[in-house]
Amino acid sequence: MKDLITLVEEYIEKNRLLSAGPLVVGVSGGADSMALLFVLKDICDRKYPDISLSCAHIHHGIREEADHDEKAVSEFCKDLGVPLHVAHIDIPKVAKEEGLSLETAGRLQRYAFFNEICGEEGTVAVAHHMEDQAESIAMHIFRGAGMEGLCGIRPKNGNVIHPFLCLHKEDILSFCKARNIKVCNDVTNEDTAYDRNFFRHEIFPKIEEGTGRDPVSALVGLSERVSEENDYLDSLAEKALEDLSGDEDLSIPQSALADMPRALRRRVLRLLAIRTFGDVVDIESVHWEAVLELSEKTEGSASIDLPGERLAVREGGRISFRGTGAFAMEEGGYVKGTGIVVPMGQEYQEIALSSLPIGEIVNFCQSFAPMRLRFLENEGDIVYNNLTWFFPSSVLSDAVIRTRRKGDTISRAGSSCTKELRRFMNEAHIPQRFRDRVLLIGRGNETLWLPGVAHAVGFTDAFSAEKYRAEKEKETNGREEALCVLEFFEETT
Repeated sequence: MKDLITLVEEYIEKNRLLSAGPLVVGVSGGADSMALLFVLKDICDRKYPDISLSCAHIHHGIREEADHDEKAVSEFCKDLGVPLHVAHIDIPKVAKEEGLSLETAGRLQRYAFFNEICGEEGTVAVAHHMEDQAESIAMHIFRGAGMEGLCGIRPKNGNVIHPFLCLHKEDILSFCKARNIKVCNDVTNEDTAYDRNFFRHEIFPKIEEGTGRDPVSALVGLSERVSEENDYLDSLAEKALEDLSGDEDLSIPQSALADMPRALRRRVLRLLAIRTFGDVVDIESVHWEAVLELSEKTEGSASIDLPGERLAVREGGRISFRGTGAFAMEEGGYVKGTGIVVPMGQEYQEIALSSLPIGEIVNFCQSFAPMRLRFLENEGDIVYNNLTWFFPSSVLSDAVIRTRRKGDTISRAGSSCTKELRRFMNEAHIPQRFRDRVLLIGRGNETLWLPGVAHAVGFTDAFSAEKYRAEKEKETNGREEALCVLEFFEETT
């Protein structure tokens, strides 16, 4: 029988989960995440020397044991020689202020923190296993999910990977015991008031007792088969949406939808919502049925409310999606977890980078976008985040700060592939409503930096800094060029 590390290594290779760059492992202190950090440390040391591994832990301010959990994770990282990043976030306060459940607020804050650490080119690893997969699918089923819900957790979703989906919880616990990995126990995992725990401790054991079959293996197998078919149907929907609206249009004629099979129509509408909002979190099957009904009626204009301050709208014979309230983001700000700079609600002109006063915090056209340009005098002062870009001083002569325009392209640093910026934004799932307002640094039609997403020159994190310096060493035969820093701030100080 193969050992656990070999199983995970093969799963990683099969699904192409790892590549060079920063790798941030989310670790709570529980058995699953502690084992994941241990396993990825072993695999990266042996097979992926170009990966920069680190750990991220969030002190949620909810459980009394939170201080103990943080200490345990810190000691474990010290033993492994893995850098640790810790954030203290008052999740109950965030949940109350933003009108979210504790679970949703915690999830959003976790991934925002993970993405802040891993930067533009990094990957986030989390420790979901087969039982988590089965529980997710079961909950989706009883919420009335369609095929997408039956797919469950994907091995890779954007920059987030799940290397433990090939393992049972029991295997992970045995591994921790065998390797003497000290873990923390979260008592809330036993509370069956939570849906996930109810399925884990009550429903699944009853199914196995009554049928003699393992519900976890059955549901995981179902998700694998459904995922293949779902991907094919999604490709049909993407083609249909592109034929109807291209990359930019945010509405679809009802007449075209009426000619589609209802199953395809549902998928096309879902993809249009993703294009508009960036995601469709919390929009469930009952809402999609309402959207379908909206699209099928032709009498006048109408709209329906969707979760998260969103609307589906029928107007002028077309269907579209719109944000409301805070989701419309009329005043401007930063898209959480991305670093995308979005001053909204006014017109503005491009600004030459060279015209900015050195070292002073200024606002982009007096809008909500405080920024500062400075020369980097001491590399020990470098602080990486997704609102900071380091670049050679030669860029100053012809670069401008602006929004996108027709003909813009982008070629990410280290890549030989050049793409139209409009298509790149689409593939990066930047919400459509932001795309005309996102600030970027450009030179002619070349995009040099799209904050939080990609850069073409310079560097934004430790990994890209190392690559940049190696390339410059070859290009200049050791001659150094002054480095500049452009940084945006979420608020002036």
